Amino acid sequence: MANLSSSLIPPENREDLTTRRIRVFARRYGMDALFLAYHAAFPLTLTSDLLYCLRENFVPDCPWYAVADVLLSGLCQPAGYDLYEMEGKTRDCLLQRLCNEFGEERLKALANFMSQYIAYHLQSDSSERALVFGERPQWTALAYLSPDAQEAINAIKQELQKLTATADAKERIRWAALVESYADLLSEKGFQPLLLKWSQQTLDGQPIQDEEMQLAAAMGVSLEFFDFELAIIVTEDEPTEELKPFGFETVTVNAQGKVIKKEQNQAFYFVESLGEVRLEMVAIPGGQFLMGSPPDEPERDDDESPQHEVTVQPFFLAKYPVTQAQWRFVAQLPQINRELDPDPSEFQGDNRPVEQVSWDDAVEFCDRLSQYTGRPYRLPSEAEWEYACRAGTTSPFHFGETITTDLANYDGNYTYGDAPKGVYQGETTPVGSFGVANAFGLYDMHGNVDEWCMDNWHENYESAPKDGSAWLIDNNNNSHRLLRGGSWDYNPGICRSADRYNDLDADYRYNNIGFRVACAGAWTQ
Repeated sequence: MANLSSSLIPPENREDLTTRRIRVFARRYGMDALFLAYHAAFPLTLTSDLLYCLRENFVPDCPWYAVADVLLSGLCQPAGYDLYEMEGKTRDCLLQRLCNEFGEERLKALANFMSQYIAYHLQSDSSERALVFGERPQWTALAYLSPDAQEAINAIKQELQKLTATADAKERIRWAALVESYADLLSEKGFQPLLLKWSQQTLDGQPIQDEEMQLAAAMGVSLEFFDFELAIIVTEDEPTEELKPFGFETVTVNAQGKVIKKEQNQAFYFVESLGEVRLEMVAIPGGQFLMGSPPDEPERDDDESPQHEVTVQPFFLAKYPVTQAQWRFVAQLPQINRELDPDPSEFQGDNRPVEQVSWDDAVEFCDRLSQYTGRPYRLPSEAEWEYACRAGTTSPFHFGETITTDLANYDGNYTYGDAPKGVYQGETTPVGSFGVANAFGLYDMHGNVDEWCMDNWHENYESAPKDGSAWLIDNNNNSHRLLRGGSWDYNPGICRSADRYNDLDADYRYNNIGFRVACAGAWTQ
């Protein structure tokens, strides 16, 4: 149990919330991750790609998974798909610590790196995720840059001029107000706020007001400031969710289903505490993969075409499908949009996967879990699911060319390729009970229960997203969703990494349908 003290702390001894947030981060994730956070504080919308570049150039001793630690911790808030923002006071404090720890020359080097990074992405025709000045300017925290990298700055200015030529006055005021809220430290060091240059003429004679002031003026009243006492509850021994390593075994089989290789591997995860129940979330590294199946893969369907390369950002995915014990805990949390049956499953068991849950039910589960934990839980996109299932493989199964009932729960009366017939369980099995994972450390990706994905159903991959996001349809008449992974009552061909079980209503339930949760920012349309 955490040791809580609810006494009023004298103001002179009180640790401000920003300092406490940084202290807790350092305790959970270590100093290397904190040093990465220092560099991530320079005013610019954060993406995993940017953090990987910062790590490579400034904190090379920092482990790769620290990127996820920074983005998914309390230091950042999601602002869209793979877009994150830091609160202003947190930025200021981290930048000040950057100067204290590494000196002002590091701040200058960081500013020059940012100039080059921004200019490259603005001018890159091949970048599908060029900085979001036009798409979502309110997320863009480009404020202060060193005048040293003049060539890059000129390129940035040209792009800004194009984008702001069509911006209305209200939009310009809002952008300028955003810039003016940035770190005093940077302006003291001589960095120039580029966005204010083009907006100054519009702003002349138009004071910038926050929403409260604007509302008060519209109502014909004035607002006055007042002082008040703040009671703070200090948690000395709060639970930690730092990433921890775990070991697991993977196997590879030949075309006859015989195990030809066993390996011990390691991945990283954190534990979400749901009362006495654990939800284990595995860190999935970002990367590229070929989604879909080749024309010569046995038992493939046309809806798995065309194969296309997809880039997936780092995220977390549950080690197992959601269990009945996890479901019951979340089902008793406050309702967001719809009621949840606390005990929907036909095959009972705390550690068995929950089943007979609809897509709508799964989304409600994620919403409640997000509200309870303060972290952004959701269903994985179809691309994320297949990327996580394959875990670097290109074969029909992450086990290899075929599968057997020694490795997964499916209808063993049927075979795939040259593998032998096996056992037909006729029901779900406890999650992880086969004892073998894929190379990312995920269990039960083939069989046991079908798993909902976030996407709407599409008949093939023509025009599918290439950034790993969910392929959603802005049409109230299309609520059809899809499943991945196969289940206990399917033949093994439906359990392949590329197989798509199609065209189901969002309210459909059956005793072979479950899901697993992802943790990462939401997508934008």
